[in-house]
Amino acid sequence: MRSTKRLICMLLLFTMLVSLFTACGSEKPAADSTTANSSAAANSSSTAKPFDDTKINFIGFGAMWTNEIVANLDKFKEETGITVNFQQLANDQLSNKIAVSSAAGGSDLDVIAFRPLQETLLFTNNGWVEPLDEYISKSPDFDINDFFESGKDICAIDGKMYGIPLMTEREIVYYNKELFAQAGITSVPKTMDELMEAAKKLNNPEKGIAGIAIRGKGSDAVTQFSGFLRAFGGDFIVDGKAAINTPEAIKAFQFYGDLLKNYGPAGVANMGWTETQSLFTQGKAAMRIDADSQYGFALDPKSSLISDKVGYFVLPEGPAGAKPFNIVAWALGISSGSKNKDASWEFIKWSLGKEMDVKTALAGNPSTRNSTWTNKEANKNFPADLVEVINQTNPIGVGTDRPFMINVGEARTVIGNVITGAILGKDVTAMANKANEDFQKLLDKEAKK
Repeated sequence: MRSTKRLICMLLLFTMLVSLFTACGSEKPAADSTTANSSAAANSSSTAKPFDDTKINFIGFGAMWTNEIVANLDKFKEETGITVNFQQLANDQLSNKIAVSSAAGGSDLDVIAFRPLQETLLFTNNGWVEPLDEYISKSPDFDINDFFESGKDICAIDGKMYGIPLMTEREIVYYNKELFAQAGITSVPKTMDELMEAAKKLNNPEKGIAGIAIRGKGSDAVTQFSGFLRAFGGDFIVDGKAAINTPEAIKAFQFYGDLLKNYGPAGVANMGWTETQSLFTQGKAAMRIDADSQYGFALDPKSSLISDKVGYFVLPEGPAGAKPFNIVAWALGISSGSKNKDASWEFIKWSLGKEMDVKTALAGNPSTRNSTWTNKEANKNFPADLVEVINQTNPIGVGTDRPFMINVGEARTVIGNVITGAILGKDVTAMANKANEDFQKLLDKEAKK
């Protein structure tokens, strides 16, 4: 009996020892399992993308900016997990596509490129684009304050931003350095009166050289005239009313007309930007006023006879100061019907962020950021003297070069008729008064919609 008890005790002791060693042995695998899980989580975290497997549709235009962005889409996908389906369309096709899709809800659109001067009012009135203020406020590194004020203003309605500007152009004066030297002009004009005087000295009809060439053809001329209108203290619209027959506006029409009538090329009343560009590059115009985005034509030795003689200066000031335009040609927005708004903003933030902005500037895109234009490395592919003029123009530039309204085409025609009439020596005051009535009717018609 005693031996039986001893045997039972030994068996119990053996069982307890086995259990103890088994438990101790199991602790190490449990710890290893936890470590393995933590390591897997860390690896997963390091490779995870914030928008894995997200696809967005981006419809845009063809340009140097677009080419650089498309070339880097794979890198963007690596960083974010977002696949960007890009569709490039011609300008009018792009506008039509946005209108048709948006009218049907816009769910097939995510990021859209649009032209703020022509389309901000139309798109916001119809509710086609998403306000971006909430996204901007959550993205301090994007640095919205780095963008030109004139660019931000044209993308905003009632204090809300609906687009981020991506491409600008300014009104500047091109001049032929050789012709200036031959005329004994040692400094560029700073005022409108000095501009008129320089054009007079440079004008040489016997040699077929005009003192200055600017657009004179109807609606085409409105954009370049805008800098003169504002320099004389006028504007297209004041307090919601047509203002092209004010004393200031009439003085601007008269000055513009006299400048081209007396010192412009023959037939200037029928010229747009291509004709004035051709005259300047062939050495037939000593000065030319137009957008800085056209500088490449003047510097191309294959098409320009004066490629090594081109200089630039800021549009001179009038009684109200210097008021050249600094307009946004294109901006990016988010379709209000998009199902991927956060991912769309991620794309906009990346494509228009400071790093990519420098890359697109190096590719030839005229940036909308102050930091890019003051970055010598970013602008090394632009002429240094042009960059200097651009940086002088940016702070004083006005964000519109035409009336800011939906039906701008008809308005430009109405105003352009006065410009052409002034060049032809017609009664400017009478024409401006009649045009102002017609312009007001357009504004009234638009206000009723």
